[in-house]
Amino acid sequence: MLAKALTEAEERKCLLLLRPDFSGGIEFASRAVSFEVAPGEALDLQLFAAEDEGRTEEPSERRKREERDKGNVPKSQDMAGSAILIGGVLMLFLFGTYMVQRIGEMFSRYFGLIATQQGVFGIEELQVLMKDLFYQTGMILLPILGITIVMGVVGNLVQVGLMFSLQAIQFRADRMKPDIKKVLPVRRNLFNLLKVIVQMLIITGVAYLVIVDDFIPMLKASGMGLTQAVTIFATVALKLLLLCGVLLLIISIPDYFYQRFEYIENLKITTAEAKRERKDEEGDPLLKQRQRERAYEMRQQKNMLDEVPRADVVITNPTHYAVALRYDQLESNAPMVIAKGTDQLAFSIRKRAQQNNVPIEENPLLARTLFRDVEIGQEIPENLYRAVSVIFSRLTKFRQRAGA
Repeated sequence: MLAKALTEAEERKCLLLLRPDFSGGIEFASRAVSFEVAPGEALDLQLFAAEDEGRTEEPSERRKREERDKGNVPKSQDMAGSAILIGGVLMLFLFGTYMVQRIGEMFSRYFGLIATQQGVFGIEELQVLMKDLFYQTGMILLPILGITIVMGVVGNLVQVGLMFSLQAIQFRADRMKPDIKKVLPVRRNLFNLLKVIVQMLIITGVAYLVIVDDFIPMLKASGMGLTQAVTIFATVALKLLLLCGVLLLIISIPDYFYQRFEYIENLKITTAEAKRERKDEEGDPLLKQRQRERAYEMRQQKNMLDEVPRADVVITNPTHYAVALRYDQLESNAPMVIAKGTDQLAFSIRKRAQQNNVPIEENPLLARTLFRDVEIGQEIPENLYRAVSVIFSRLTKFRQRAGA
């Protein structure tokens, strides 16, 4: 709608930036789209968007924590306000008589003091009088102020929990900037308008029902004494305020869920931003994959070195290759490779073999062939039987077995 309303001159001044995201798609940089509204000023079209183009990913937990640290949390102002109203009305109902009596006593006391002094007060008498006046007024208002603070805190704790943020009370120049989005017909403003209309209808309806119900007693109050008349009108007012507070509290419940919905919508991010956040939180996926592969290789090497003591012979290059063979007629039909490696791993295999008195045979050609053609856990191929049998025939273990 807004794009249609722009003049041709304004459209020529609009700038649309495109940048590729990591998934190969295109992300619209709506924040860079602006048009001139006055010399030297630019208005961000982001303010006019009910939802950002491309912001489809749910906000991460880190993003929610950052916003919470800033004091930006979803809550309904009406819930805390209606809780304060209900608490204040209840305190007036419970302590109204006490407050009226205290006010009457205070007026009687001060009027009597004025009559005694004949209206002449010195500086010291006036200071004492003002201190006493503030003290008496505070004692009268203390129940109302106390319950107001308590209900306000409870109303916010129910919604956002225990939270304290210094950033929320810091001065920020951008808060002084007019928010044009508040006057545009976007979803949030339409919802708030509907909410205000419903509240006004409820207050009007409740006021009508209460006044109609107590209309006759209110008319008769003209012939009553001051105390009785005040009691009738105070009762009607308290009843009206209490009913309005309860109904507004009920309305604030769906408002709270709507504020949470809008909060999540405003925190949504693009696919590219989601990938960047995951990368920041979890690290580079390729690096983590390499780390997992390296850890797996280390476990495999450790398990392989643990098998070297069970080998019958280790065939070496002599330094660059090492292959451990084991032959058990009950387990296999031919010698089996149980460990192999090059360079540092080959050195570890030779060292483990020396520590466990496993024979080491130098045969560069055979070592390279076994390393290249036979995997760990496999039997040697038939074309290597002769070369391997020559080595096994020199081993004391197999000589004794042959002699037996």
